[in-house]
Amino acid sequence: MGKQPFYIPTAKDLRTEFVHLGIMDTGYKVSDLMNENVLTVTSNTTLRSCAKVMATKKIGSVIVQEGKKVVGILTEQDLARKVVAQGVDADDSVVAEVMSKKLVTIMPSDDVYTAMVRMSKYNIKHLPVMKGEQLVGILTVKDIIRANPTLLEKMNVER
Repeated sequence: MGKQPFYIPTAKDLRTEFVHLGIMDTGYKVSDLMNENVLTVTSNTTLRSCAKVMATKKIGSVIVQEGKKVVGILTEQDLARKVVAQGVDADDSVVAEVMSKKLVTIMPSDDVYTAMVRMSKYNIKHLPVMKGEQLVGILTVKDIIRANPTLLEKMNVER
């Protein structure tokens, strides 16, 4: 058997293309559901300080900025897997040592379905919302569930 002379798209390929073309949408824009009050820290903030602020504010992530430039994200998952599980001293270590530097972001004008696809593809729960180079908010799985729990069900059915 040789190569097939044509390409047969998978359901995932079609979904991605439909989202790109605006065919699949939820009726919600990211800007409708995002939180504009984003907690930010600098990369030299200690992990203990960062964890205390996250616990006090009851949030699952902080965005790491140097000046106005977004340089990373630190999540509860990062703290659990890279700090607690590894026995890292949270008082002597800083955010830069464990933050995720490869950010997956979304634009405020994107449909929430695009955000859900991105979250699913990269196995993440927090999406920084960027307008160009400017951080304008954050969208989380919890934000989506609060707005409309059936959106996640729709995502699971279409997968």
